[in-house]
Amino acid sequence: MDLVKIGSYIAEKRKKLGMTQKQLAEKLGKSDKSVSKWERGICLPDVSVYLELCEILGISLNEFLAGEDIEVTNVEKKSEDTLIQISKDSSHKQRYLKKIIAILLIAVGVFAITLGIMVCNKLRQPQNYIEAVDPDSVEMKTAELLSGIDGTMMFRYNSKDTFQALYVYLSEYHSGKRVSHKRVLELSYEDVKSAKNGLIVITPDFDNFTAKLIAADEYSKYMTETPILEGVANREYYGRSATSIENKSTIEYGTEQGLAALIYGEQGVSSLPIQDITGEYIDTDNEYMYYYSAEFVKYLFDRFYNISISQLENRE
Repeated sequence: MDLVKIGSYIAEKRKKLGMTQKQLAEKLGKSDKSVSKWERGICLPDVSVYLELCEILGISLNEFLAGEDIEVTNVEKKSEDTLIQISKDSSHKQRYLKKIIAILLIAVGVFAITLGIMVCNKLRQPQNYIEAVDPDSVEMKTAELLSGIDGTMMFRYNSKDTFQALYVYLSEYHSGKRVSHKRVLELSYEDVKSAKNGLIVITPDFDNFTAKLIAADEYSKYMTETPILEGVANREYYGRSATSIENKSTIEYGTEQGLAALIYGEQGVSSLPIQDITGEYIDTDNEYMYYYSAEFVKYLFDRFYNISISQLENRE
């Protein structure tokens, strides 16, 4: 159907009757803006007002749909033409609607697949993990500015499971042999629910031969310092390096897991992966290493029980 032709026809008949757009709109219970849109060919009136509009304008439904006066002798032919045109318009609209529906279905399908992939990837990622903070992050850049020339190492942990304590240990190695292993920091949650996430920060200070260790969560913050190269002659001339975890590691509750190591040597140092630092002896040329590890303990009773059994076995 020719909307412009029909609109002009409505305007012509309205003006012949001496009516304004507002008067016609009031008779139909519509706004004058709606009548204006009809007459400009922007859209057709609602089907519900076709008969009433035709009656007001003094025209037949066929004339309204054709957009012109129809002689009595041509009524049948014009009706057929109008019905054919309506059928064609309807068929065209249906095809257009089908295309729109198809596009929407494809879009919904792509969105569903994308969402599914994102959910699967999220589920595959460990829910309980510890990882090195992104060196390009704002918090890491800020920490480096505050720490000085020796830099800092920052680790973020996330634990969906509750635990009763977080221990940080320091093992000291001399020429690959472990000479000490001690707990240097503890966060206890015996009386409160454990924090779901927190930070562990290791900041070496070579000028003062110390390493600052900080553990912080949503409840509190703890800090301690440990000496580095204590009693070592000419230590100010020693080379230094560090190694730490690189990827996200799943928390293994009740097990010590390596975080980082500070490495020193009079004749230079060689770096090695953090996972290679374990046990009483390490195959390395480095003279001094300070190895930090963390342990998340779910049940303190089990921890004390395992320690007691280990001590008895060592005595035997």
